[in-house]
Amino acid sequence: MTKKKKKESWKERRQRVALKHQKAAEAERLRRETEPKKIKGWPKGKIFGVAFLFLLIIGIYGAWQYTQSSPSGNSNVNGQKAPVFTLTDIDGNAVSLETFLGKVVVLDFFYIRCGYCDDQFLELEEIYQSYSHDNVEIISISIDPTYDTVDRLKEFKTGPNQYSSLDYEISWILTRDTNDASTKYGINAAPTTVIIDKEGFISPHSLFIGLTDASQLSGEIDMLLNR
Repeated sequence: MTKKKKKESWKERRQRVALKHQKAAEAERLRRETEPKKIKGWPKGKIFGVAFLFLLIIGIYGAWQYTQSSPSGNSNVNGQKAPVFTLTDIDGNAVSLETFLGKVVVLDFFYIRCGYCDDQFLELEEIYQSYSHDNVEIISISIDPTYDTVDRLKEFKTGPNQYSSLDYEISWILTRDTNDASTKYGINAAPTTVIIDKEGFISPHSLFIGLTDASQLSGEIDMLLNR
């Protein structure tokens, strides 16, 4: 004889359902507490990607700015300003660097007893004949004013002479360093050539130390005249 299953009352059924819901809620709470917490915000990979893109844009902009000329057209705006000086040439005329603004100026530092300075005169003579004097000025400055007197320089101006066997003629400005111009330019050897642009800044590739071909000097002069 089978036992009849006791019929569940409404109250018992309500308690059972409530207990079931309570167990389900407790299980959900435990699951949330044990689950790893998600990091709010962007994933690390996305953050790194955005940062890299930002730095790349800054780098490209900086490179673009570097290649642009200044509004005045002077590409040496952050370069070295040429030290100014006033000297006296062998004919007694004052020579002031400031008066040559608007021209490319070639400074030739030499002395009579220098082994290659007369060779450099041949290169400078080619430069002198190749450019208009309205655009390019050459100034040869003796860095040994004690030995290189005015009289000796007048003789040295045209070769051959007792100091040189070469055939040359200095038709440009010839003067003596009686005002520390060579010190201002840091000249430690001769011949040394310094090229100054039209705005009064030292050219990017100066100093040219030692004997320098006219072609090399012309390349620098052309760059400064055409920019």
